[in-house]
Amino acid sequence: MIKVKRIEFFKRLLLGGVGIFAAKYSLHAETVSVRDIYLDSLYIAGFQYYEGQNQLKNLKENLPVTLKRQSENKHDFFAVEVYFGNHKLGYLPRSDNRIIARMMDQGLKLKATIRKINPDADPFWKVKIRVYSEM
Repeated sequence: MIKVKRIEFFKRLLLGGVGIFAAKYSLHAETVSVRDIYLDSLYIAGFQYYEGQNQLKNLKENLPVTLKRQSENKHDFFAVEVYFGNHKLGYLPRSDNRIIARMMDQGLKLKATIRKINPDADPFWKVKIRVYSEM
């Protein structure tokens, strides 16, 4: 009789352990979130020519900015505008915008955030953004 109780005890212990193991990993699979893929970190070009300087006091690190493709731009076929709300801050630099523009043309969702602000720097170096692909 004592032997049966031990066997029963070990069966329950083993099955309980498997249940905990399975529950742990099934919960883990449900809580994994989709990550954004980091693409590039760029300074905003033309900051001094648009509303960038006027909006500088409202800009903070990690705030989102919007990227808008401007394929009809006669100076740069791969132009990508940078907006903070309804305020145009400038463009992605021409030297670095080609891949991001092509990704946008393919319909990929891109997002950007302000990475760094240096109010005392030259206009081209004032605001740096990070660009991500939403996956």
